[in-house]
Amino acid sequence: MFAYSIDGDLRFISHHDTLRLFRRALARADLPVRYSEGFNPHPRIMIPLPRPVGVASCAEVIVVETEHPIEPEDALQRLDRQTPEGIAMLSSRRLALAEHLQPIQVRYQFDAPDVSTVNLSARVRNLLDSRTAIVQRLGPKNPKGRPFDVRPFIEDLRVTEDGVGFTLRVSQDGTAKPAEVAGLLGYDSATINHRIRRLEVLWR
Repeated sequence: MFAYSIDGDLRFISHHDTLRLFRRALARADLPVRYSEGFNPHPRIMIPLPRPVGVASCAEVIVVETEHPIEPEDALQRLDRQTPEGIAMLSSRRLALAEHLQPIQVRYQFDAPDVSTVNLSARVRNLLDSRTAIVQRLGPKNPKGRPFDVRPFIEDLRVTEDGVGFTLRVSQDGTAKPAEVAGLLGYDSATINHRIRRLEVLWR
């Protein structure tokens, strides 16, 4: 398992492009990645908590299966030399045989320079005082959107010196999107991701 950060222009690449980037970096690093079997084998790598496009992060994780045990620190250094500017490899460790990374909490921060602290605090209080917070969640099967209550997933929400910090719960029912929380505070959820940063993920 490798932990890494992503920032700059690279934060705008998709989940699939991120996996493709790491496939190439792992190959250049000459790490013994395990491949799936079958007619069209693929490297067995996984990002357990995909990052929304545009969101920067200092708490990303990618899980890589290898053909045999490797030294985590050596693998980290070799992979770090092969990743492009905008990605920094932070740490690595071996997962236990039956260990599965399951996110349960994610902490975010977004900049809010265009709203006074007083107004922003009022918006935060209104959202926290609400029993429900319905957004229209778009998807391939729901191009017009479907109602989704994000309030049960908001565990913490507060005004900070840099804008707004919030923590979202992740469960089997899913989670709220950080842009949805920003949208409920009066921002355009379609264009806010570039001002959001993932700060921390709590894993089970």
